[in-house]
Amino acid sequence: MNELPILDERLSLIAGLVRQGSTVADIGADHGYLVTWLIKQGICPQGFACDINEMPLARSRRTVEQYGVADRVRLVLSNGLECLQENDADDIVIAGMGGDLIAKILAAAAWKNPQKHYLLQPMTRADELRRWLCANGYEIICEHSARANRFRYTVLSVRYTGKITVCSDLFAVVGKLPECPAEDAHAYIRWQAEIVHKKIKGLQASKNRREQAAPLELLYHAILCTIGEDEI
Repeated sequence: MNELPILDERLSLIAGLVRQGSTVADIGADHGYLVTWLIKQGICPQGFACDINEMPLARSRRTVEQYGVADRVRLVLSNGLECLQENDADDIVIAGMGGDLIAKILAAAAWKNPQKHYLLQPMTRADELRRWLCANGYEIICEHSARANRFRYTVLSVRYTGKITVCSDLFAVVGKLPECPAEDAHAYIRWQAEIVHKKIKGLQASKNRREQAAPLELLYHAILCTIGEDEI
């Protein structure tokens, strides 16, 4: 048996952003690999594996027992953050779900604490999540990207400040990734440019919608400009 659960590139990226010595809560823990790995590596002294369904918690229970950390992981049946107390965890991971659902989980939380460190990994609708965060007083500190199983993902490091900020169309698409020098971040940005480019082609092919392509063309070039490129 491996001494540590194996994390893919996506979970490895998240694990690398968890603060040393923090108590971590993994919302939507599934197999419980992340919290188990963090404890076994000595990064976190203890943690919470939370899920809305019993079956993922049963998988997490098997994992923490298998790796000998059951006494340091509390398994919580919870809809998002509703069963966590404000002082339970320092770093809160919400990963592996749509950006719209992540926003709903944060919106439903009974507390907003500037000391908490949120690591958010949307599988879809990252743009909606960034818009929601800006409109609801959350600051995106930085972003990183990874590729796992042929898909590209972004991880947002976030804190609550209470300050509302404007989210431009460009920021909604690329966030803080242009500030990340890693090639994975640049590849994610190119991928977003490709998505916009396909939308442009579709609009240009329609006689009644061609005028809608103009603002997207500006967005397309703005996206590529963030990494110093002109075309895909």
